[in-house]
Amino acid sequence: MVYSVNMKLSALLEDPAGAALFDRFLPGMRKMVAANPQAGSLSLEQLVRYARVPQGEQLLESLGRELEKLNTPENRISPAERALIQRFQELDRQDQSKPKAKTVSHTQDAFYPGQPWLDTKGEPIQAHGGAVYFEDGVYYWYGENKEHTDGKNGVWTWGIKVYASTDLYNWEDRGFLIPPVLDDPNAALFPAKRVDRPHILKCPATGKYVCWIKLSGPEAAFTVWQADRLLGPYRMVENLYNPGGHKAGDFDLVSDEKTGKGYLYFDADHRSMLCMELTEDYLHAGREVAKSYPNLHPPFTREAPALFERGGRKYMLTSGMTGYVPNQSAAAVSDAWDTPFEHIGNPHLEDETNASFNSQICKVFRVEGSGLLIAMADRWLPGYPVDARIADLFTRVIAEKDAPDRYHATPAERQEMLEANVLETADTSVAGYVWLPVTIHADMPEIRWSACWRLQELSSEE
Repeated sequence: MVYSVNMKLSALLEDPAGAALFDRFLPGMRKMVAANPQAGSLSLEQLVRYARVPQGEQLLESLGRELEKLNTPENRISPAERALIQRFQELDRQDQSKPKAKTVSHTQDAFYPGQPWLDTKGEPIQAHGGAVYFEDGVYYWYGENKEHTDGKNGVWTWGIKVYASTDLYNWEDRGFLIPPVLDDPNAALFPAKRVDRPHILKCPATGKYVCWIKLSGPEAAFTVWQADRLLGPYRMVENLYNPGGHKAGDFDLVSDEKTGKGYLYFDADHRSMLCMELTEDYLHAGREVAKSYPNLHPPFTREAPALFERGGRKYMLTSGMTGYVPNQSAAAVSDAWDTPFEHIGNPHLEDETNASFNSQICKVFRVEGSGLLIAMADRWLPGYPVDARIADLFTRVIAEKDAPDRYHATPAERQEMLEANVLETADTSVAGYVWLPVTIHADMPEIRWSACWRLQELSSEE
């Protein structure tokens, strides 16, 4: 492991030397951590700031120097990490021993939001938090592989999978876009790392395919990859990258077709949706050019941005910050990629759940040869349906920490939220998808529920 103030608290406390430093610099804090089951997923830095430790910045600086001394070759892999490596390698052996389906066994001719979506072999599609790239007449859907993420075995994401389709209904498994790394716990694609939401742009200046991936949790950074072909192989350019020194949350990448400039939109420090202009090769972020939704706090901080263009206008759909439990989305509009977006309302019409039809949007893409737009969304917790009561409860419980004068929750409500399926223990191997058409009326993106729909049923809008 790499010892730093950004390491996960649970990992630090499993190590005797790290735990001794924790107790030395933060005496008495162990009781608070033990009383909060979610504290172990925080980094040391997050814990100090969350607990408002006096002179926290100076303490973190001193603690960081002491932790750095523990980074020796002997300590590079901890006993707990060695156990994870063995577990992951055994999972891989089990995968390799499974019989492989060789014939097409499943087809469909419509979208069925919220229902199990199988690939052409009849197996669940694993491309969560994903996006669609169109090339040479084929759609490629890529995303997080959650097939082993049961909330118990330590797997967050088992590599990045990719699927191919010519009709958007039927998807052929094309294997790993970027495979998991099973023998290095410090690698970005180690299954225990919280790898989320890959996005790919083809750089017009270099002709290379550039893939950015977010590492959530303690790292709160990006890993950046590059390839000569869309399907790879990809090589890593950056492992833990924080543009402008910001902690990185959910993001999207867009490029301007006229200028060739690329832009990174990301939740910066859980405080605003920041836009930074990409460097000419798309491998790094340069200057900050715009900030939207500034100075917000959870659950109102915007995350999961999905950006798209229609008729010269730029649109951004986002969700609030409630983990895997869905919440109400927001739409915003701008005249240019490098100017702030203006909030214009909730895009989900007639949504009695106040939870975006129990889903979280990850990308909006255009159907080639038409003006049709599709919002891709994940239903992370199909076994935990959210209604208006639960949506309101989560809002109040989370918001009262930063705004106790405006938001209140009872002890029973706080306990209900704590007992809900949370990030570290969520079984997302059963997560599903909600794909729905997006229409624009009077400059407002609109998404309506449909249990079954087909492309040919929709009018094409340019």
